[in-house]
Amino acid sequence: MRFTSDVAILDLFKSSIGQGLICAVDDDLDFAVAHQIKRSGYGLVERIEDDSVYKYKADVIFRESTGEKGAEIFPEGEVLSRWLTNRSYISCVFRVHTTTYKTYFSNVMRVPTGDLVRAIDKK
Repeated sequence: MRFTSDVAILDLFKSSIGQGLICAVDDDLDFAVAHQIKRSGYGLVERIEDDSVYKYKADVIFRESTGEKGAEIFPEGEVLSRWLTNRSYISCVFRVHTTTYKTYFSNVMRVPTGDLVRAIDKK
């Protein structure tokens, strides 16, 4: 996934202990650290060098918690495509954990699922 920001999000804090793009596939928009979203995606964020704007990308891996002591499945291809075609968008936030034990959340970004499905179908 690629997105832009009006600030340098990777440089917001002098030190951090983790950062990434968190996406909710269903309607559960509780992005708190202690909360586990049943169907979600996660990816580390990297800056795409460009002089004019802050552009970023994240290679997102999707997962579903089965509810059995941390058991998860990682859908791909057709299964993941079915998850996404039932929705017009998924909601994502950029989340940073700082060394002062505070967490920063960006505004919610709505990612059109049609673009994701096309990318999945190309593979």
